[in-house]
Amino acid sequence: MSLKSSISDFLKFDELKDTLLKLVESKVELKKLELLAKVEKLLAKIILHILVAIFLFIIFLLLNILVAAVINYYMKSYWMGYAIITGLYVVLFGIFQFFKPKVSEFIAAKIADLIVEEQF
Repeated sequence: MSLKSSISDFLKFDELKDTLLKLVESKVELKKLELLAKVEKLLAKIILHILVAIFLFIIFLLLNILVAAVINYYMKSYWMGYAIITGLYVVLFGIFQFFKPKVSEFIAAKIADLIVEEQF
């Protein structure tokens, strides 16, 4: 029996190497699962927000049609209420275009805050 094999048997390098490899693989798998859990939570929040936005949009649209119909009724016109509501949104669109850079910065900051909050 040689000295090299006896030292190797004593220190059990092969077992240590296998154990270390299994440990590293386990850590990598754990990090993957943790990342997957975070992504799942974020996607669930995004889907929930999209569904809420869709429902709110439908409610908003129906309320606009109702307001236009009420204006039509009081003005005794078939189209004036819809024209007034459309004009209102054209003006709002112009205002939004004027403040678009500030609005986009605000939205980007809110999204960044949400992501940072989600990580910690």
